[in-house]
Amino acid sequence: MHLPYIFKSLIFLLLLSGSILVSAQQVSVSKEFNLRNDYSYELLGNIDGNIIMFRDRGNDFEVELLDEDLTFKRTQEIKFEKRNVNILGVIPQDTSFTIYYGFKDDGKRYIRARTYNNQIELLDSNQIHVDSRKTFRAPFTFVSSADNSKVLLYGKHEKDAINLIAVNQDSLTVIYDDLVVYEEFNFNSDFKDILITNRAEVALLFEKNNRRNRKDEHYADISFVSPEVSEVKTIKMELSGILSSDIALSFDEYNRNILVAGLYHEKNKLSSSGYFYLKSSATDIIGIHKINFIPYSKSLLTEVNGKLNSKETELQHYKINNISFRRDGGFLLVTEMQKELSRRTYYNGYNRRSELQNNMWKDYYNENIIMFSFHPEGKIHWSKVLHKKQFSQDDDNVYGSYFMFKTPSRLRLLYNDEIKKDNTVSEYVIDPVGDHERNSVMSTDYQNLRLRFRDAIQLSKDEILVPSEKSLTLNLVKIKYL
Repeated sequence: MHLPYIFKSLIFLLLLSGSILVSAQQVSVSKEFNLRNDYSYELLGNIDGNIIMFRDRGNDFEVELLDEDLTFKRTQEIKFEKRNVNILGVIPQDTSFTIYYGFKDDGKRYIRARTYNNQIELLDSNQIHVDSRKTFRAPFTFVSSADNSKVLLYGKHEKDAINLIAVNQDSLTVIYDDLVVYEEFNFNSDFKDILITNRAEVALLFEKNNRRNRKDEHYADISFVSPEVSEVKTIKMELSGILSSDIALSFDEYNRNILVAGLYHEKNKLSSSGYFYLKSSATDIIGIHKINFIPYSKSLLTEVNGKLNSKETELQHYKINNISFRRDGGFLLVTEMQKELSRRTYYNGYNRRSELQNNMWKDYYNENIIMFSFHPEGKIHWSKVLHKKQFSQDDDNVYGSYFMFKTPSRLRLLYNDEIKKDNTVSEYVIDPVGDHERNSVMSTDYQNLRLRFRDAIQLSKDEILVPSEKSLTLNLVKIKYL
């Protein structure tokens, strides 16, 4: 390859894969993948030196292998024992990945798992669960622990019970498979969140009476299930007198603390007046806790709403996006303004319900990020408003919001400045005491990239992998900080 061609590829990224230096980042771009026949794809990251992507194409399943510099190596088809299988989840680890899948056969429903190495060679397989047609329950949902060592498959059973299946990822063995009954709660209306820890404990979050006419009886319940399952601990959070706008569950693996955080409102569910939280040691989950509600400070309200709205006591359309834990036992609560508006056309008989749904379009707004950092004892350390403004239409909001890139000494929040073809990628860099700066990371002008930061994955302390999707085609983009 002669020098002018190399220079051109570095500037305009016209090769199927290439790399450029932008400020202190190196950006590599893969070849283009056609998504026309794909149901979904999943980035698995760097598995023992290969970048791997899993593709669900309906009845066909493929794995794409790329070098660490995103040079394409090959496509390999994955074949299962049945043609019509349902992929429940794919778990990457350091040197392998596991596919969890289900299918029905001869009046029974099976869930199985297969583990492959980075060359897509089968290492292990096992049957995880089977039930008969008479005991079929709702489809299973898939979650994994923070270190991907444990997997939870759960399915709601009727309205007051849940089937919990915990799996040891390393051996593909079932730790427990049990039906847990919660007579006090309705899974269709009260169930809010669930997680599995690195030790295979399962935490469930329920919320009851979050309605204006029942707010004096409003409460949340944390249920903590040990691997033995026979032992179920609970905490009741008294939330009487307020209504929540959002509520989230998380677990601090290093300090072994469980955390529930939420936003509360006084006017309507699209607004919030402040926040509340409960933090408890995993060994101390018991009893009833009266929760404190902390209103937003006047200075924060003024910074977000502007001086013209200085008398406004609430924020509009904020949701909890992330809960991150500090090594000292504190935590970071990250919220973002997220608004969705529907619009419709006025033709073709929109009075009919089905046509009304088909003639709806949506506007998406993802604006300011507000971060709250708390000391281990629960006192607020600092809060920051990070300004941004994103707007898009009819794209399912896949290009909005941000990606949180964690390093030992900093947090980086990467996002698209604007949702358009030619765009600037920016970042906020935040240190442990809340000092921050805003940087331009790269420009996508003339590069034919549309980056989906909310679907990015972190490869290492200095690398992230981001999908770029446009017109049913996909490129993988790796950003490396130098």
